[in-house]
Amino acid sequence: MKKIFQYYKKTFLLSFSIAKANFKLRNEGSYLGIFWYLLNPLSLFAILLFLRGAFFSTEHIKFYPIYLLIGIIMINFFNQLIGFSINVIQNNSGYIKSIKISQEVFVFAMVIQFIFSHIFELMLVAILFVFFKVSLIGILLYLFIFIFFTIFVLGLCLIFAVIGLYINDFNNIWSIASQLLFFITPIFYSISPGTNLSAINHFNPLFHFITITRDVAIYGIFPPLPIILLMIGISVGSFFVGSIIFNKFKGKFAELV
Repeated sequence: MKKIFQYYKKTFLLSFSIAKANFKLRNEGSYLGIFWYLLNPLSLFAILLFLRGAFFSTEHIKFYPIYLLIGIIMINFFNQLIGFSINVIQNNSGYIKSIKISQEVFVFAMVIQFIFSHIFELMLVAILFVFFKVSLIGILLYLFIFIFFTIFVLGLCLIFAVIGLYINDFNNIWSIASQLLFFITPIFYSISPGTNLSAINHFNPLFHFITITRDVAIYGIFPPLPIILLMIGISVGSFFVGSIIFNKFKGKFAELV
């Protein structure tokens, strides 16, 4: 256990350095800088808020703008990370072929870089909390849930990084799947128990993470212990399975890229 801990500690520190360098490089020479990270969720938020208000009633969803924005930033974090993970090994093929380095570093660095940008998105949520006079303690509770959510996504990224090397057109498959996931998951609407959509989402981990986040951060409703254990179990299980699959195939990466 000690060796495993030291291994992941070194991997994380190196990943953090790479992510920080990539984050600075991405914003270098940009006139708008970090505003680009906010443009996507802000534009989608504005469009969905307008359409929802124009065609549907939002009175049954308390603090609907916060409800909507949390859903958008969480599913964007998920979809974009999975999309980038498909090509992350291929994009770093030069390092993998020429330097003896743990390939997990590139997946970890990608996730950390997205966490950096997610921090700015979280500032938008904090502004809405202040505007609607919702306790900012909800932001702290969100951060706690976000830790497990990130572990869950990281595990999937490790799996999709492997899949991306073996299926060349998997980006196209994920492009379609991510759109379906956006509409199936209640991002801009709510679902009633007992419906077909509700039954489908019982098998959707993303639905559970977003629902728990909204209940805790916005409404101060803490989920029962079984739901909390489910969240932790999904996170740990995802990372455990992802690590096993990644470690099994990473020895062949240099031959495939």
